[in-house]
Amino acid sequence: MPMLALNDLEVHYQRMGAGEDVILIHGLGANLAFWYLGGGRHLATSRHLLLYDLRGHGRSSMPPNSYRLPSMVADLTALMSHLGLEQAHIVGHSFGARVALAFAGLHPEKVRSLVVADTQIRAFQPLIRLRDWPHWKKWKEELMSLGLKEPPSDDSIIDFRLLSELNKYGGDLAGTGVARPTRRISLRSRDMGNRGRENWQTMLASTTAGTELEDETPLESDFFSRVTAPTLLLFGELSHCLPTAYALQEHLPRARLIQVPRAGHFFPVVEPVRFARAVDRFLTINELRGESISPPSLENRRGRLRALLRGNERLGRSH
Repeated sequence: MPMLALNDLEVHYQRMGAGEDVILIHGLGANLAFWYLGGGRHLATSRHLLLYDLRGHGRSSMPPNSYRLPSMVADLTALMSHLGLEQAHIVGHSFGARVALAFAGLHPEKVRSLVVADTQIRAFQPLIRLRDWPHWKKWKEELMSLGLKEPPSDDSIIDFRLLSELNKYGGDLAGTGVARPTRRISLRSRDMGNRGRENWQTMLASTTAGTELEDETPLESDFFSRVTAPTLLLFGELSHCLPTAYALQEHLPRARLIQVPRAGHFFPVVEPVRFARAVDRFLTINELRGESISPPSLENRRGRLRALLRGNERLGRSH
């Protein structure tokens, strides 16, 4: 079990695959298992992945304080230095995408490309209540048909606590907002059920994380001009985070937005193949653009780029 010992923290990490370096950052209440058996397994066929547990999560230690984004960025910087990584592709989901954005703005020289998967940023989007999410009525009906006796109030704020609790009733409902009785993929199957909730509750009760995780500094609107890496914004079509996606598209100078059809917030784990395919295409395009291409192969490389771009467009339109 590889661990990096820092002054106030031990960081648990795993490496898998071979090829270009890609770092995957999970969201709040999750751990590196979010990627390990899902999208990460598919990406590892062509990339060298670094998966790690954020401080207070998974097998990383739980310090009493320092849970703001700059501390998370410092942890990632130390981990890259420890492993001798000068640059990597950075992929983050939900809160992990906020860490990735902060890292990309504070250390642009270390980021080869950036994938932002379904995150919400308060500079662009306030917290949303269930009644303001257009898919809530249908989701509530499906949850009740699957055993939920007392649905949350329509005034409930959509956050990890809510999605984690409702996920117990509906397989992949927390991931898509659409019931699929034949599939039983859930966050629990990624080691984020009872154990993850207990760890999360312990962290909120015994550390300063409850208040510090609310602080999104430095992610103010003028910060995003510092994010210079090519960026893929990958959001679920049914996600409550879409206002953030549209704002990031306007504020990031090299951003491209793809909406995954019929998918919600947790699509990287519910639809790992689709997630990995979109990320792989994006990374390959940027890797090819970054290569020194000799004249005899120039047209062939251009053809590959055009084919990959067409593939991304098909993903955005597929059903």
